[in-house]
Amino acid sequence: MATIRNTLSGLPQSRFIFPYVGEIGLLVGSYFAYMHTRALVFSDFQGTALANAARVIEFEKNWGFFWEPGWQSWAINSAKSLVIFFNWAYIVTFWPIILTSAVILYFTNRNRYKYYRNVVLLSFVIALLGFMLFPLAPPRMIAEHFVDTIKAFGPSGYASREFTNYYNAYAAMPSLHFSWTVLFGIMFLRSHNKLIKVFGVIYPAMTLFAITITGNHYIMDAVGGGLLILASFLTMELGFRRRFFLPVILSKAHNAFRRTDTKPVGGEPLTAD
Repeated sequence: MATIRNTLSGLPQSRFIFPYVGEIGLLVGSYFAYMHTRALVFSDFQGTALANAARVIEFEKNWGFFWEPGWQSWAINSAKSLVIFFNWAYIVTFWPIILTSAVILYFTNRNRYKYYRNVVLLSFVIALLGFMLFPLAPPRMIAEHFVDTIKAFGPSGYASREFTNYYNAYAAMPSLHFSWTVLFGIMFLRSHNKLIKVFGVIYPAMTLFAITITGNHYIMDAVGGGLLILASFLTMELGFRRRFFLPVILSKAHNAFRRTDTKPVGGEPLTAD
């Protein structure tokens, strides 16, 4: 393998190709991890997801912010065009914006791209644990309280839900849809362009209503997504960039090594001759 790698690295175009292959490999690997870790903890993860949905609804009711059905009902009865707008917003303002922004950042500012990519990957790893330990059925599956607005009002291609085998339908908590939208909102707020700064505020706010009114996420999913991206930023800043965690880890490792090194052998203390 090392010989192959050395041979390829000697090719004139390899230094241009390998970075792209690496980034694509990260995307493909993350997708397979997302798909193949969903049922590692619970064999009946669908039943568990529905039971957890009941728990989330009960929690929001007890704390007085089970507002999603009211928002959705008002929009359907009073502003159907708004529902259709949020249906489309849910679909076209997530991956298209994320991928386009990532490509632009990759070619214009590689350091910033790597920083935000690492924040995304860190949040993704934490979210995977959440999806495995707390599978959650989205509101649209709870017909008692919610309507699947995309199925009811379109777009028809997405409404078919025929590609459910290609995504985890029970990965509602935390909401990566909201979490990564907040991240990109922060990126846009750091721009020098005033119009982009305004979009940095509108984008997360619009996403919050889009994910709830379409019946794809609970408010608690958005709360979880917001906390997730905050924790990812803090871990990136304090744990990796400023090395706040490293001195503690090194100190513990050093102390453990000293205790092992000075441990008496055969019951007799170690003494100098």
